[in-house]
Amino acid sequence: STVARAAHPSLALRRYMFEMKSPVVGTQNHARPLPNHRDKGALMAIVGVTMPSLESPGREISVSVDAPQKLLAVCEREARFYSQRRLKARLELEKYERPDAAPTGASCDSAADGTPAADAELVDGMPAAYISGFKEFCGSAFHVCPDTLIPRPSTQTLVDAAVSLASTGEPRIIDLGTGSGCVLLSILLRMPGATGVGVDISSPALVVAGRNRQLHGLHERAVLLEGSFEGFSTDAGVLEHGPFDMVVCNPPYISAKKAFRLRASLEHEPSLALVAGDGGYQAYRQIHASLSSNMAILRPGGCIAFEIGKDMERGVRRIFADWSE
Repeated sequence: STVARAAHPSLALRRYMFEMKSPVVGTQNHARPLPNHRDKGALMAIVGVTMPSLESPGREISVSVDAPQKLLAVCEREARFYSQRRLKARLELEKYERPDAAPTGASCDSAADGTPAADAELVDGMPAAYISGFKEFCGSAFHVCPDTLIPRPSTQTLVDAAVSLASTGEPRIIDLGTGSGCVLLSILLRMPGATGVGVDISSPALVVAGRNRQLHGLHERAVLLEGSFEGFSTDAGVLEHGPFDMVVCNPPYISAKKAFRLRASLEHEPSLALVAGDGGYQAYRQIHASLSSNMAILRPGGCIAFEIGKDMERGVRRIFADWSE
């Protein structure tokens, strides 16, 4: 056969499958790349092909080879990686299942890849944090459930920035889209003189935030209110506790298009807290418009601190072009 006689059988097979509209996934010629996943996706080696003979009708031609050692090595590495992730998830779950487990004072993970749900370790298909009901963040543990996001180590950067930017003394902070309250409460834990307001559109999420406020003994320093990005600056309940020195926010910033590609990673967490319109910029525009309608909500010299998605800095800066750094 042509394949058997070819100097590069794998190229001939890739070309054949490409022309048959069933291309091999990869970056070589006559293969189909996976957009935005150059280092991910399925790894496959063709070890056997059977096809009808074009020279002898009714006869089949078969070609087979051993699996490449490189493929076997990669498979072994991936199996170890998967086992380690499952072990990590189960250890996290068991930690909170122990009768003597204390839900405070836990160490915070130090690395994250910024990928949505990167730290949502799964146990039998469900994030371990949702099974245990707790997730470590910034040196403390917080109640979580499917009504709230699972805190990511990467969001600790927002807490660090807020603490660094906040004025000394007794700063007043408002956290928009507070969810479990982990960002606001972590800031208050690190700044004993600070007080804050957490605002969220989700009533179930505010219930969880209330449990975390009680868990960390911050019920006298943190107020939780139901509200939206569009209306917080003119909300009577919010204004009662203002003006504020800082607005902090980890808004939804995943575009609908990206959310579709990542749907398997996002399926367990509330889409309201993850996905935004306008290519992911909707919440930033709403917050900018709300602040512009009532700048008195901020004290002179007040500031804002956001978490933003990858490659979104320029777009967010354009939205807040009328603000100074």
